[in-house]
Amino acid sequence: MFACVDYRPNKYQCVLSRFCIGSVRISTTQHRVGMAPQPKASSESLKQKSLKSFFSKGPAKEAAKSTHNSPKTNAIGKAAPSNSVPTASKRKDIPSSSPEPKTPDSKYPNARYLSSPPAASPASSLGMTTPPTSDAIDVDMYSQEEEEPRSIKSTHGKRKVVIEDSDEEASKQRKSSHRNSSPLNAIQNKHAKKPRISMVLSDDEDEDREISTSVTSFTQRFTRYKKSPKKKARSKASETEDDDFIAPSDSDVEVKSTKSFSSRSSASSHRSRASSEEESEDDKPKKSKSKSTRALKQTSAKEKATRVAESASGGSSMFLTKAEQREIGKKEEKKAAESPYSFLADIKDKDGRRPGEPNYDPRTIFIPKSAWKDFTPFETQFWEIKQNHYDTILFFQKGKFFELYEDDARVGHQVFDLKLTSRVKMSMVGVPEMSFNFWAAKFLGKGYKVGRVEQAETALGAEMRMAATKGKASEDKSKDKIVRRELNKVYTNGTLVDPELLTDEQAGHCISICEEGSEPSNNKFGICVLECSTSQFNLSSFEDDVCRTKLETLLRQIRPKELVYKKGTLSVATQRLLKSILPPACLWTGLRSVEGFNYEATLQEIKALFPPEEDDNMDDTDESLLPSSVPDCIREMGGDQSAIEALGSMIWYLRQLNIDKDILSMKNFNVYDPMKRGRGLTLDGQTLAHIEILLNNEGTEDGSLLTLLRRCITPFGKRLFRIWLCMPLSDISAINARKVVQDILKHPTFEASFTGVAKGLPDLERIVSRIHAKNCRIKDFLKVLSAFKTMNKGFSKLADESEDFDSKTILGLLRNAPDLLPNIKNVQSMYEPTEEKEADELVPQKGKDARYDEIVAEIEELEEGLEDHLKKFQKSLGIKLEYWHSHVGNKEIYLMETPASVKKEKVPKDWSKSGGTKAKTRYVVGSLQKTVRQLKEARENRNTAIKAFKFRLFEEFDTDRVLWLRAIRVFAELDCLFSLAKSSAAIGEPSCRPEFVEGDAAFVDFEQLRHPTLCLSTNLKSFIPNDVKLGGDEGKIALLTGPNMAGKSTVMRMTAVGVIMAQLGMLVPAARAKLCPVDSIITRMGAYDNMFSNASTFKVELDECCKILRDATPKSLVILDELGRGTSTFDGMAIAAAVLHQLATHTLPLSFFATHYSSLTDDFAYHPNIRNMHMSTIVDEEKRDLVFMFKLVEGVAESSFGTHVANLAGVPLPVVERADVISKTFAQQFKEKLQTKKKHDASSRLPLVAQADFTYLFKLATGQLELPENPVRRQEILNRLKETVQRYLHH
Repeated sequence: MFACVDYRPNKYQCVLSRFCIGSVRISTTQHRVGMAPQPKASSESLKQKSLKSFFSKGPAKEAAKSTHNSPKTNAIGKAAPSNSVPTASKRKDIPSSSPEPKTPDSKYPNARYLSSPPAASPASSLGMTTPPTSDAIDVDMYSQEEEEPRSIKSTHGKRKVVIEDSDEEASKQRKSSHRNSSPLNAIQNKHAKKPRISMVLSDDEDEDREISTSVTSFTQRFTRYKKSPKKKARSKASETEDDDFIAPSDSDVEVKSTKSFSSRSSASSHRSRASSEEESEDDKPKKSKSKSTRALKQTSAKEKATRVAESASGGSSMFLTKAEQREIGKKEEKKAAESPYSFLADIKDKDGRRPGEPNYDPRTIFIPKSAWKDFTPFETQFWEIKQNHYDTILFFQKGKFFELYEDDARVGHQVFDLKLTSRVKMSMVGVPEMSFNFWAAKFLGKGYKVGRVEQAETALGAEMRMAATKGKASEDKSKDKIVRRELNKVYTNGTLVDPELLTDEQAGHCISICEEGSEPSNNKFGICVLECSTSQFNLSSFEDDVCRTKLETLLRQIRPKELVYKKGTLSVATQRLLKSILPPACLWTGLRSVEGFNYEATLQEIKALFPPEEDDNMDDTDESLLPSSVPDCIREMGGDQSAIEALGSMIWYLRQLNIDKDILSMKNFNVYDPMKRGRGLTLDGQTLAHIEILLNNEGTEDGSLLTLLRRCITPFGKRLFRIWLCMPLSDISAINARKVVQDILKHPTFEASFTGVAKGLPDLERIVSRIHAKNCRIKDFLKVLSAFKTMNKGFSKLADESEDFDSKTILGLLRNAPDLLPNIKNVQSMYEPTEEKEADELVPQKGKDARYDEIVAEIEELEEGLEDHLKKFQKSLGIKLEYWHSHVGNKEIYLMETPASVKKEKVPKDWSKSGGTKAKTRYVVGSLQKTVRQLKEARENRNTAIKAFKFRLFEEFDTDRVLWLRAIRVFAELDCLFSLAKSSAAIGEPSCRPEFVEGDAAFVDFEQLRHPTLCLSTNLKSFIPNDVKLGGDEGKIALLTGPNMAGKSTVMRMTAVGVIMAQLGMLVPAARAKLCPVDSIITRMGAYDNMFSNASTFKVELDECCKILRDATPKSLVILDELGRGTSTFDGMAIAAAVLHQLATHTLPLSFFATHYSSLTDDFAYHPNIRNMHMSTIVDEEKRDLVFMFKLVEGVAESSFGTHVANLAGVPLPVVERADVISKTFAQQFKEKLQTKKKHDASSRLPLVAQADFTYLFKLATGQLELPENPVRRQEILNRLKETVQRYLHH
C-alpha cells in the first residue's frame, strides 16, 4: 500500500527541513516506502531541555496506537462516540510504540499527521501546544475533512476566537456559536472523502470550526476575571518539556492581562472612592454590559492577531512560531484596548472634513449616531461636551479629583508623564482637585486650551433630585442616574481671569480683527481688543496704508496673546504682517463663515445684552439704532460695520468659552486709536521696535526703556505706565504739571509714606472684575475691602503731606479721590464679622437673609432633638454615650460611640456596628436615621443659602463699581508719578528738567546727553556724552557721516530716547535740555529683510521711507540710517539724494540722516537746512588701525574707512590692501569725471538738487504748482527756499 504512494516534495517539507538540527533529519526514504521512524530513547532522555529533544520525540507512535485502541473522549473528559477526537491527556497514556505502521481510516484524523508545522499552524493560532515534529508524513494522503477536527482541538483551551468586524456581525456570530456549541457537530457534518488537496486550511473554514469548538470555554471565561481552579490545577501529565521553549499559553496571558486591568481599575476606583461616592454611580446602569464588552474586545484582539500572523506569511501563520503569534496577539489586544472608539481612527469635524482639508475645524469632532447607542451614561455625558471642544483639554470633576479622558489623557501622559490608567474602556489621567490650577497653568503654558467641567451637584444633591423627580417622565433616565456636570469655562492664554493662572502682571490681550477692502493700498480694519482680567474692551476702526502702519503699531503696543479672525477674510499681506509681529506663543483662532455674528446679528445681540429700560424712548434720529442703555462707545461706533463685526466675533467667541456674560456685563468699553495723532507724541510700530522702547531686538524686555523706567509698585500702576510710555505727552502744560516729580525727589518721607500704603495692595483692578463676575473667593473679597480701607486712609494722609509741594498736581489728584469708607461699611454690615485668614464663607447677620435664618432655625431644632435622644439613651441604658462625626464632609455624622468594654447584649438591636477604635465602638442608630437624613438635607440647604447670600453680597459691592475703579485709577496715576521720580533719580548725574518752548516748528538742544540704558549698564565702564542740536538757529537736518562702529546709531537712538523722557515729564540724562515738543518720532534704521512679508532689504527701506515722507511734519523727529544701501551704488545714491532734498526743502522735520555716500555732503553743502556732522575718529594709516572717539562734531568725515574696519574684523591683509587700492582708484576716477563734466557743461556747475529748487520756484511763480494749504508749513517752505537761494548765490 505504501509502495504505491507517489511522493512529491512540497514547500511544507522544505519548512520541516529548516527546523532539523544535528542528527534530527527528515528521511525521504522513509516517506517513500512508508516506514515508521526508529524507536526513540527512554523517557528520561526526553526531559533534556534542548532543541534536539524538542524536535525528536515521537508522538507518531502514540497517535498510531490511540487510533485503534484508546477509548474516545470529548473535550470535557466524558465518554464520546467513536468518531470523536482523543484528548491530549488521553494520548499521554498510550504506549509509545506500534507493531507496524498503518494508514488510519480517512474518517478519523490522527494527531501525528496534524503535529507538523504546516498542518498545525491554524490550530496553533488557537492555542495548540503540540510542537513541530520530524516524523515521516505523507501530506497528500489525507483530505481536508480529516485534518480539520484535530486542527480546532485545543489541548489547554488557549485561544477562543470570535470575529467582530462590526457590532452587528459580532452579535450574529455569538448567536450562531451558541446554537452549534458542541464540538462534535463540526466533525459529524463532514464525512465525505475529497480529492487530495493542500494541507493548509482556508481562513473561512478555520473560523467556522473555531467558533463552534471554543464557545463553551469562551462563555465560561467571560464570567470571571481570574483563572479557573481547573486551569490552576493543571496536571503534570500535560506539562511537557516543550514549555521551556514556548511562551506561556494565551489563556495564562489573558488571565494576567485581566488581572492587570483589574488592578489598575481597582487602584483608580479606590482613589475615587476615597474622594467621593458618586464616581461609582456613573457607570452603574451598564456595568455588566461593560464587562462583557471588554471580554469581547479582548477575544476580538486575539482573532486579529491570527489574521496579522497569516498575512505576514503570505496568507498563513505557519511560518511564525507560537511565541511570535502570541506577541502579535498581545499587541493587537493592547491596540484594541487603547482605541475602543472607532470614530477616533478616522477623525472628522462636524462638517465631515478631515485634518488637512480646506476649512477643517479642529474644535469639533464628528460622532456617528450608532456610537451613541453603546455609550454608558458617563460616556454620553463626556462626549456631548467633547464633541464641541475637541481641541480643548477637558478636566472632568469626579469628587475630589479632576480627570482627563482619551486623547486628553494621552496628551497628559506624553507631555507631563502623568500616570495613564483605564476606566472601563476609556484611557484616563487624574489629578487632585486642589492642584487643578497648577496643571491647568502647565497645559496653558504649552499652548493648549483648558476646559473645566464641574459637578453641578453633590452626591447628596443628586439623590435629593432623583427622589424629587421619581415617577416623572424623563427624556433620558440614564442621564438622571449620574451626577450632573457642566462645562464651567474654557481657559485660553488670551482670556484668563483667575489669579492662579495669571502668571504676568501685565495685560494679556485677546484681539479680534475684521478686514474690509480688497485693494492692498486701501484697507479698512475693525479691531476689538479685550483685556479679559479687567473686562476692558477697546474698539478701533481705521483705514491703513500698504505697510499696515496703524495695525503694526497697535499690535506692538498691546502684544496680544490670542487672535480671533474669520477664515478667508484676511489678505495675504495682513497675514504676513501678523506672522512677523505676533509672538510665537500667540494662539490663532479661526472662525468658520457660519460662526461669529455679522453686522445685523451683532446689533441684535448688543440690544439683547443691554436691553432698554421701560422709560427709554429711542430717538428716531439716532443713526446707531441702539438704545441709550448700550454703552456710549458702542453707540459711537455703531455705524462702523468692520468694528461692530469684530465685536460680534469676540462676543460669539466668549460665549463658546462660557465667560461672555460676566465680562460684557461690566460695560467697560472704550474707543482706541493706536496713533492718537494730535493728542500726544506718536510712536509708531517701527519706532517702538527700532528705539527698543518696549522690547529689545531679541524680543525680551531686558535693556528696554520700559524696564529702565517702570518702577511702579502696584500691578495696576505697572499696566498704566506702559500706556504712558507708548503715548508720551505733547502739550506743554500737561508736561509741566509733572514737575511734581522734583517735589517727590525733595521729600523722601513722602515716598516712604506712599510705599507703606501701596506695598500690601493686591491687584484690585482685576479682583473688582472677578467680584462682578461672582468668581471671587471669600478671602480675596475680604482682602479687597481691607485694601480699600487702607487706600482711603492713605489718600487722606498723603494729601496732608503734599500741601507744601510747589506743584499742586498730587494734592489735586488726592483731593478728587472718592471717599470709600461709607461704601465699605455698608457692605460689611451685611455679614457677621470674621477673621480674614480663616474665612471660607460669610454668614449673613440676623435679619439680612430670611431664607438663611429659617434654615438655621431648622438645623438647631434637629440638633437639639438629637441631643435629647442622646440623653434618653444614656438614661435608659446606663452607659456613657456620645456622638461621633467624621472630620470631612457630611457623610458620617451622629454615630453613637460607646466604650469598647460595653457588651453587645447591652446595645439595642436596631444599632448596627459601623467601626471604632480600641477604646471606642461606633454604631449607626436606626431610630435616628430619619432625623439625621433631615439634618443632612438641612445642612445642604444651608450651603445653598450661603452661596446665594455670597452672590447677593457681591452684587451689593458691584453697585459701586465706578467708585472703586476711580479710586484705583487715582492710585495708579500716583504710582506712575513715583515711578518717574525713581527713574529720574536712577539715571545719575548730570540730569536736568527740560525747558519747553512753544512754537510751530520743533527743535531740540541737549548738552552732554547720555543714553539712559547704556550709561546704567554694568558692562560699560564709561559713556561719552554728546551735544545734540537740531533746528532753531541751526539746520534741522544733520547729515551724519563716519565709519561703521563709530557710534552714529547710538547718537540717533539717544536723541530719540531723550525726547521721549523729556515729554514724559521726568528728568533727562543731560546737563541742559531745551526743546519745542515733538508730535511724532519716525525711524528707518537697520538693514534687514522681512521673510514673512515677502519683502527684500531694499523694499523694506523704501516702505519705511514712504511712511516718513507721507506722515512727517515740521514738528516731527525723523531718523534715517543709511538709506539706499540695498541696491546699486548709483541707484542708492540717487534715492538717498532725492529723499534728503525732499526732507530739507518741503517736509522740514528734525532729522538725522546717516549715510556713507560722501558725495551728498558736496551736493548739499549750499543748503542752509542741512548740517554736515560726523563721528570723530583717529586713524593710524601705518597699522591700519582706528580709534573711535564716539564724539559728534561738525564737518564731513574724511572717509568711511571701510578697509580699516575690514582689517579690524580680521580680513586677510592682502585682500585689505588690494581693496584699499581699488577704493582710492575709484574715488579718484569719479572725482575727475565730475570735474571734467563741470568744465564742459555749464548746467553741471549747479547741483541737480539746486536746479530742482529753482524749477520749483519757477513753477510756483507761473502757477503750475501751489503751496501747501497749512499756513505754518507754507510759511516754513518759503522761508527755507529764500535762505537756500541766498546761500547758493553767496556760495
